[in-house]
Amino acid sequence: WWCNEGEHWLKPEYRSSGAMMFYKKARVEYHPVGVMGAIVPWNYPFHNVFNPLVANLFAGNALVVKVSEYASWSSQYYGRVIDAALEAVGAPKDLVQIITGYGEAGNALVTGGVQKLVFVGSTGIGRKVMEAAAKTLTPVVLEL
Repeated sequence: WWCNEGEHWLKPEYRSSGAMMFYKKARVEYHPVGVMGAIVPWNYPFHNVFNPLVANLFAGNALVVKVSEYASWSSQYYGRVIDAALEAVGAPKDLVQIITGYGEAGNALVTGGVQKLVFVGSTGIGRKVMEAAAKTLTPVVLEL
C-alpha cells in the first residue's frame, strides 16, 4: 500500500476555506516530525514493529520502537533485518532503534524527547502515557 498509495496521501491538499473566506486559499501540508516513538504490545510482534516502521520511514521520520518484554527475542531478530535493510539502501543505521524493557523503559521513551508518540495497548497504561507526555506537550496517538 505504501508503495502504491503513500506518495499520493502525503501530497499537499487544497481545502475549502469556506464561503466567508472566498478570497483565501487553504492547504494541508505534511512534514516529517523528526523522531517518533512507538510503544507496542507483544501480541503481533512482526506487525507491531513493522507497521510504525514503514509508515514513519516513508514520512521521513526516525523511529524508536519500545516493544514488550515478552517480544524481546523476536524484536532482536527484526532489528537485525531492519539494520540490514537500512544498510542495503545506504540509510543511517541508527535511523531505527528498538528497545525492550518494562514500564520504566516506556516512560523513558515518553519523557525522553521524541517529537510524537504512538501507543498501542491498554486503557490504563494509555492514561499513564498521556499523563507523562502532557508534561512536555508531546503529541500522542493512542490505540486502546
